Amino acid sequence: MKVNLSNLINGSDYQIELDDIFEINEIKTEGNDIKFNRPVEVNGGIFNTDDGIYLQAKVSFEYTTSCARCLKNITKNEVAMLDYKIVYENDQEGSSEDELILEKGNILNLKEPIISSILLSLPMKTICDDKCKGICPHCGKDLNKGDCNCEDDNIDPRLAKLKRLMDK
Repeated sequence: MKVNLSNLINGSDYQIELDDIFEINEIKTEGNDIKFNRPVEVNGGIFNTDDGIYLQAKVSFEYTTSCARCLKNITKNEVAMLDYKIVYENDQEGSSEDELILEKGNILNLKEPIISSILLSLPMKTICDDKCKGICPHCGKDLNKGDCNCEDDNIDPRLAKLKRLMDK
C-alpha cells in the first residue's frame, strides 16, 4: 500500500484520509501461521502540521490461528494502531522507531508498518478459552472433552521425598 504525499508536502492539502483495504493472505511466524479471513482495513489519516507530517491510523483485521493449548482452529478480531512521524530520506540520521522514511517521489510505503503493527498486536500465545485444558502430553486426548486415563508420573523433584514417605 503506497500513498503519494506530494500534495501534502507542497501545502495544497493539509490532510490525506486513509480508508483503504490491504490484501494479506498469511503471515508465517516462528510459532504459528496467521491466516487472514478478509482484507486488512486501514482507517485514519496523514496530517501536515507545523511540527511535521504524522500518520495516525487504525488497522483492523480478522485472522484464524490454532489454540496454543488444544490446537483447535480459532478466529479472532484484532485492532492495531499506526502512529508515526514521517521524515525525509535525507533526514534519517536521527530517526527512531516512531518514524517512517519517505521514499523518492514523496511516496510513503505502508506495507511494512502495517505488517509490523499486526505482529506487535498479536498475543504471544492465542488460546481458544481461558478455561482450555489443552491436550494430554502422553496420549494426545483433548482434555476439554473429558479426562484421559493416563497416570501423571511427573513429580516435582523437590517433593519426591515427600511422595516416597506418603507411599509407605
